[in-house]
Amino acid sequence: RPVKLPTKAQWDAAPGVKTYVDKAYAIAGNDEDLKFDAGVFCTPTGGATTPERRAFGVPNSEPRLTPFPTPDQARPMPAARLADNWYRIGDSGVGMWLFTTLGGYILFDAGNRESDITGILEPEMKKLGLDPKQIKYVVIGHYHFDHTGGLAYLQKTYKPRIIMGRDDWPLYAKSFSAPNSRMVGPPATHDIDATDGMKITVGDTTATIYQMTGHTVGSLGMIIPVKYKGTNHPVLIVTAGTDFPNRESFIGGYEHIWDEGIKAKVESVVQVHPNTNMNTLAREKWLTENYDKGVNPILYGAARTEKYINILRACSQARLEAL
Repeated sequence: RPVKLPTKAQWDAAPGVKTYVDKAYAIAGNDEDLKFDAGVFCTPTGGATTPERRAFGVPNSEPRLTPFPTPDQARPMPAARLADNWYRIGDSGVGMWLFTTLGGYILFDAGNRESDITGILEPEMKKLGLDPKQIKYVVIGHYHFDHTGGLAYLQKTYKPRIIMGRDDWPLYAKSFSAPNSRMVGPPATHDIDATDGMKITVGDTTATIYQMTGHTVGSLGMIIPVKYKGTNHPVLIVTAGTDFPNRESFIGGYEHIWDEGIKAKVESVVQVHPNTNMNTLAREKWLTENYDKGVNPILYGAARTEKYINILRACSQARLEAL
Protein backbone atom coordinates (compact mmCIF):
# COMPACT_ATOMS: atom_id res chain seq x y z
CA ARG A 1 0.00 0.00 0.00
CA PRO A 2 1.41 3.42 -0.92
CA VAL A 3 2.07 5.71 2.03
CA LYS A 4 -0.82 8.17 2.33
CA LEU A 5 0.41 11.62 3.33
CA PRO A 6 -0.90 15.01 2.20
CA THR A 7 1.01 17.27 -0.14
CA LYS A 8 2.09 20.72 1.00
CA ALA A 9 -0.57 22.18 -1.30
CA GLN A 10 -3.28 20.09 0.39
CA TRP A 11 -1.91 21.07 3.80
CA ASP A 12 -1.92 24.78 2.96
CA ALA A 13 -5.39 24.70 1.42
CA ALA A 14 -7.32 22.85 4.13
CA PRO A 15 -9.02 25.33 6.51
CA GLY A 16 -9.06 22.89 9.43
CA VAL A 17 -5.29 22.35 9.51
CA LYS A 18 -4.47 25.55 11.40
CA THR A 19 -6.94 24.74 14.18
CA TYR A 20 -5.16 21.49 14.97
CA VAL A 21 -1.67 22.92 14.56
CA ASP A 22 -2.55 25.73 16.98
CA LYS A 23 -3.88 23.11 19.39
CA ALA A 24 -0.60 21.17 19.24
CA TYR A 25 1.48 24.25 20.02
CA ALA A 26 -0.90 25.22 22.82
CA ILE A 27 -0.31 21.81 24.40
CA ALA A 28 3.46 22.28 24.02
CA GLY A 29 3.35 25.66 25.76
CA ASN A 30 6.83 26.86 26.71
CA ASP A 31 8.34 23.37 26.91
CA GLU A 32 11.23 23.48 24.43
CA ASP A 33 11.22 19.71 23.85
CA LEU A 34 7.49 19.63 23.16
CA LYS A 35 7.70 22.71 20.92
CA PHE A 36 10.37 20.88 18.92
CA ASP A 37 8.15 17.79 18.75
CA ALA A 38 5.21 19.86 17.50
CA GLY A 39 7.47 21.32 14.82
CA VAL A 40 8.39 17.82 13.68
CA PHE A 41 4.90 16.32 13.63
CA CYS A 42 2.74 19.28 12.58
CA THR A 43 3.90 19.16 8.97
CA PRO A 44 2.36 17.44 5.93
CA THR A 45 4.57 14.38 6.36
CA GLY A 46 5.04 14.45 10.12
CA GLY A 47 8.82 14.34 9.80
CA ALA A 48 8.67 10.77 8.52
CA THR A 49 10.43 11.10 5.18
CA THR A 50 14.08 10.22 4.74
CA PRO A 51 15.15 13.76 3.71
CA GLU A 52 13.51 15.18 6.85
CA ARG A 53 15.25 12.68 9.10
CA ARG A 54 18.55 13.52 7.39
CA ALA A 55 18.06 17.19 8.34
CA PHE A 56 16.93 16.56 11.92
CA GLY A 57 17.90 19.22 14.44
CA VAL A 58 17.67 19.26 18.23
CA PRO A 59 15.44 21.09 20.72
CA ASN A 60 16.62 24.20 22.54
CA SER A 61 16.59 22.45 25.90
CA GLU A 62 18.75 20.73 28.50
CA PRO A 63 20.75 18.60 28.30
CA ARG A 64 22.32 20.28 25.30
CA LEU A 65 22.30 17.86 22.40
CA THR A 66 24.55 17.88 19.36
CA PRO A 67 22.60 17.54 16.08
CA PHE A 68 22.87 14.05 14.59
CA PRO A 69 20.96 13.90 11.30
CA THR A 70 20.30 10.49 9.79
CA PRO A 71 23.25 9.88 7.41
CA ASP A 72 22.63 9.58 3.66
CA GLN A 73 23.96 6.03 3.75
CA ALA A 74 22.85 3.88 6.67
CA ARG A 75 25.82 2.81 8.75
CA PRO A 76 26.15 0.31 11.61
CA MET A 77 26.11 1.89 15.05
CA PRO A 78 27.23 0.64 18.46
CA ALA A 79 24.50 -0.47 20.83
CA ALA A 80 22.86 2.48 22.56
CA ARG A 81 21.97 1.90 26.21
CA LEU A 82 18.76 3.79 26.93
CA ALA A 83 18.01 2.30 30.36
CA ASP A 84 19.47 -0.32 32.66
CA ASN A 85 17.80 -3.14 30.68
CA TRP A 86 16.99 -1.43 27.36
CA TYR A 87 19.16 -1.14 24.25
CA ARG A 88 18.75 -0.01 20.66
CA ILE A 89 20.89 -2.10 18.31
CA GLY A 90 21.09 -1.59 14.55
CA ASP A 91 22.19 0.94 12.00
CA SER A 92 21.43 4.61 11.48
CA GLY A 93 18.36 3.84 9.36
CA VAL A 94 16.56 1.12 11.31
CA GLY A 95 17.25 -0.96 14.39
CA MET A 96 15.89 -3.33 17.00
CA TRP A 97 14.90 -2.87 20.65
CA LEU A 98 16.44 -5.34 23.10
CA PHE A 99 15.04 -5.70 26.61
CA THR A 100 16.96 -7.82 29.10
CA THR A 101 15.37 -9.52 32.12
CA LEU A 102 16.41 -11.94 34.82
CA GLY A 103 14.96 -14.80 32.75
CA GLY A 104 16.00 -13.92 29.21
CA TYR A 105 15.41 -11.25 26.60
CA ILE A 106 12.62 -9.74 24.51
CA LEU A 107 13.57 -8.42 21.06
CA PHE A 108 11.29 -6.01 19.19
CA ASP A 109 11.79 -6.33 15.41
CA ALA A 110 14.37 -8.33 13.50
CA GLY A 111 16.39 -5.92 11.39
CA ASN A 112 16.52 -5.01 7.74
CA ARG A 113 18.37 -8.11 6.55
CA GLU A 114 20.07 -11.22 7.94
CA SER A 115 23.39 -9.37 8.10
CA ASP A 116 21.84 -6.95 10.62
CA ILE A 117 21.74 -9.95 12.96
CA THR A 118 25.07 -11.56 12.12
CA GLY A 119 26.97 -8.31 11.61
CA ILE A 120 25.39 -6.00 14.19
CA LEU A 121 23.06 -7.63 16.73
CA GLU A 122 25.20 -10.66 17.58
CA PRO A 123 28.55 -8.83 17.89
CA GLU A 124 27.03 -5.91 19.80
CA MET A 125 25.34 -8.29 22.24
CA LYS A 126 28.66 -10.09 22.70
CA LYS A 127 30.35 -6.76 23.56
CA LEU A 128 27.65 -6.20 26.20
CA GLY A 129 28.15 -9.68 27.63
CA LEU A 130 24.69 -10.76 26.44
CA ASP A 131 23.90 -14.16 24.91
CA PRO A 132 21.54 -14.23 21.86
CA LYS A 133 20.45 -17.70 22.95
CA GLN A 134 18.58 -15.94 25.77
CA ILE A 135 16.18 -14.21 23.34
CA LYS A 136 12.87 -15.76 24.38
CA TYR A 137 10.48 -13.68 22.25
CA VAL A 138 10.76 -11.66 19.05
CA VAL A 139 7.86 -9.23 18.63
CA ILE A 140 7.39 -7.91 15.08
CA GLY A 141 5.89 -4.43 14.74
CA HIS A 142 4.80 -5.10 11.14
CA TYR A 143 5.75 -7.45 8.34
CA HIS A 144 7.76 -5.10 6.07
CA PHE A 145 11.24 -6.35 5.21
CA ASP A 146 13.05 -3.62 7.18
CA HIS A 147 11.50 -5.08 10.33
CA THR A 148 11.65 -8.79 9.44
CA GLY A 149 14.88 -9.14 7.44
CA GLY A 150 16.65 -11.26 10.04
CA LEU A 151 13.60 -13.07 11.38
CA ALA A 152 14.13 -16.43 9.67
CA TYR A 153 17.76 -16.53 10.83
CA LEU A 154 16.79 -15.74 14.42
CA GLN A 155 14.13 -18.44 14.44
CA LYS A 156 16.41 -21.06 12.91
CA THR A 157 19.45 -20.21 15.05
CA TYR A 158 18.02 -19.41 18.50
CA LYS A 159 14.44 -20.75 18.36
CA PRO A 160 12.67 -17.85 20.13
CA ARG A 161 8.87 -17.59 20.03
CA ILE A 162 7.82 -15.10 17.36
CA ILE A 163 4.80 -12.84 17.74
CA MET A 164 3.29 -11.05 14.74
CA GLY A 165 -0.13 -9.65 13.91
CA ARG A 166 -2.46 -12.37 12.65
CA ASP A 167 -3.09 -10.65 9.32
CA ASP A 168 0.56 -9.74 8.79
CA TRP A 169 1.78 -13.36 8.87
CA PRO A 170 0.43 -14.26 5.38
CA LEU A 171 1.57 -10.90 3.97
CA TYR A 172 5.05 -11.56 5.34
CA ALA A 173 5.14 -14.99 3.63
CA LYS A 174 3.86 -13.57 0.33
CA SER A 175 6.49 -10.83 0.33
CA PHE A 176 9.17 -13.44 -0.47
CA SER A 177 7.57 -14.21 -3.84
CA ALA A 178 6.53 -10.66 -4.71
CA PRO A 179 7.96 -9.19 -7.96
CA ASN A 180 11.42 -7.69 -7.39
CA SER A 181 11.43 -8.86 -3.76
CA ARG A 182 14.83 -8.76 -2.12
CA MET A 183 13.69 -11.18 0.58
CA VAL A 184 15.59 -14.47 0.36
CA GLY A 185 13.63 -17.49 1.52
CA PRO A 186 12.49 -19.50 3.16
CA PRO A 187 10.51 -17.21 5.48
CA ALA A 188 10.21 -17.79 9.19
CA THR A 189 7.60 -20.36 10.15
CA HIS A 190 4.24 -19.03 11.33
CA ASP A 191 4.27 -18.94 15.12
CA ILE A 192 2.13 -16.81 17.50
CA ASP A 193 -0.75 -14.58 16.35
CA ALA A 194 -0.83 -11.44 18.47
CA THR A 195 -4.05 -10.42 20.18
CA ASP A 196 -4.86 -6.99 21.55
CA GLY A 197 -3.78 -6.78 25.19
CA MET A 198 -1.67 -9.98 25.01
CA LYS A 199 0.85 -10.19 27.85
CA ILE A 200 4.22 -11.91 27.68
CA THR A 201 6.37 -12.43 30.75
CA VAL A 202 10.09 -13.12 30.76
CA GLY A 203 11.83 -13.23 34.12
CA ASP A 204 10.81 -10.19 36.13
CA THR A 205 9.29 -8.26 33.19
CA THR A 206 5.82 -8.35 31.63
CA ALA A 207 5.18 -6.64 28.30
CA THR A 208 1.72 -5.94 26.88
CA ILE A 209 1.14 -6.06 23.13
CA TYR A 210 -1.49 -3.94 21.39
CA GLN A 211 -2.81 -3.77 17.87
CA MET A 212 -2.20 -0.50 16.02
CA THR A 213 -3.73 -1.15 12.61
CA GLY A 214 -2.89 1.43 9.97
CA HIS A 215 0.60 1.12 8.54
CA THR A 216 -0.27 -2.54 7.87
CA VAL A 217 -3.37 -4.51 8.80
CA GLY A 218 -1.51 -6.41 11.52
CA SER A 219 0.69 -3.64 12.94
CA LEU A 220 1.60 -3.98 16.62
CA GLY A 221 3.00 -1.88 19.43
CA MET A 222 4.07 -2.77 22.94
CA ILE A 223 4.17 -1.27 26.43
CA ILE A 224 7.04 -2.52 28.57
CA PRO A 225 8.59 -1.31 31.84
CA VAL A 226 12.27 -0.44 31.63
CA LYS A 227 14.52 0.05 34.62
CA TYR A 228 16.53 3.22 35.05
CA LYS A 229 18.52 3.85 38.22
CA GLY A 230 16.64 1.02 39.90
CA THR A 231 13.06 2.17 39.23
CA ASN A 232 10.53 1.10 36.59
CA HIS A 233 9.50 3.42 33.77
CA PRO A 234 6.89 2.14 31.27
CA VAL A 235 7.61 3.00 27.64
CA LEU A 236 5.48 2.67 24.51
CA ILE A 237 7.05 1.06 21.45
CA VAL A 238 5.17 1.91 18.24
CA THR A 239 5.74 0.61 14.74
CA ALA A 240 4.90 3.74 12.72
CA GLY A 241 4.21 7.40 13.39
CA THR A 242 2.18 9.11 10.69
CA ASP A 243 0.84 6.73 8.06
CA PHE A 244 -2.85 5.86 8.38
CA PRO A 245 -4.93 5.37 5.23
CA ASN A 246 -8.25 6.53 6.71
CA ARG A 247 -9.91 7.84 9.84
CA GLU A 248 -10.94 4.35 10.94
CA SER A 249 -7.33 3.16 11.18
CA PHE A 250 -6.37 6.39 12.91
CA ILE A 251 -9.02 5.91 15.59
CA GLY A 252 -8.85 2.12 15.91
CA GLY A 253 -5.10 1.78 15.58
CA TYR A 254 -3.10 4.87 16.47
CA GLU A 255 -5.48 6.52 18.92
CA HIS A 256 -6.14 3.15 20.47
CA ILE A 257 -2.51 2.49 21.33
CA TRP A 258 -1.87 6.12 22.35
CA ASP A 259 -4.81 5.94 24.76
CA GLU A 260 -3.48 2.68 26.19
CA GLY A 261 -0.14 4.43 26.64
CA ILE A 262 -1.73 7.31 28.52
CA LYS A 263 -3.62 4.87 30.77
CA ALA A 264 -0.36 3.03 31.49
CA LYS A 265 1.39 6.36 32.25
CA VAL A 266 4.13 5.65 29.73
CA GLU A 267 7.16 7.92 29.87
CA SER A 268 8.38 7.67 26.29
CA VAL A 269 7.10 6.85 22.79
CA VAL A 270 9.71 5.37 20.45
CA GLN A 271 10.12 3.36 17.26
CA VAL A 272 13.03 1.60 15.57
CA HIS A 273 13.57 4.20 12.81
CA PRO A 274 15.89 6.84 14.31
CA ASN A 275 14.92 10.51 14.26
CA THR A 276 11.23 9.61 14.39
CA ASN A 277 9.34 9.94 17.66
CA MET A 278 11.52 10.62 20.73
CA ASN A 279 14.40 8.33 19.87
CA THR A 280 16.57 10.80 17.98
CA LEU A 281 20.13 9.77 17.26
CA ALA A 282 21.22 12.88 19.17
CA ARG A 283 19.45 11.71 22.34
CA GLU A 284 20.80 8.19 22.02
CA LYS A 285 24.34 9.43 21.52
CA TRP A 286 24.17 11.81 24.49
CA LEU A 287 22.68 9.16 26.76
CA THR A 288 25.25 6.54 25.76
CA GLU A 289 28.08 8.97 26.49
CA ASN A 290 26.56 10.40 29.70
CA TYR A 291 24.66 7.45 31.13
CA ASP A 292 26.04 7.81 34.64
CA LYS A 293 24.96 11.45 34.97
CA GLY A 294 21.47 10.37 36.05
CA VAL A 295 19.68 12.39 33.34
CA ASN A 296 17.68 10.51 30.72
CA PRO A 297 16.43 12.62 27.77
CA ILE A 298 14.54 9.65 26.33
CA LEU A 299 12.26 9.45 29.38
CA TYR A 300 9.87 12.41 29.37
CA GLY A 301 7.88 11.31 32.42
CA ALA A 302 4.18 10.44 32.36
CA ALA A 303 2.73 13.98 32.35
CA ARG A 304 4.95 15.25 29.52
CA THR A 305 4.44 12.07 27.52
CA GLU A 306 0.68 12.50 27.73
CA LYS A 307 1.15 15.98 26.27
CA TYR A 308 3.46 14.51 23.63
CA ILE A 309 0.82 11.95 22.65
CA ASN A 310 -1.84 14.64 22.40
CA ILE A 311 0.50 16.68 20.19
CA LEU A 312 0.77 13.58 17.96
CA ARG A 313 -3.03 13.36 18.01
CA ALA A 314 -3.56 17.01 17.03
CA CYS A 315 -0.94 16.96 14.26
CA SER A 316 -2.40 13.70 12.93
CA GLN A 317 -5.87 15.25 12.81
CA ALA A 318 -4.38 18.14 10.85
CA ARG A 319 -3.06 15.65 8.28
CA LEU A 320 -6.47 14.00 8.05
CA GLU A 321 -8.02 17.42 7.46
CA ALA A 322 -5.53 18.01 4.65
CA LEU A 323 -6.39 14.66 3.06
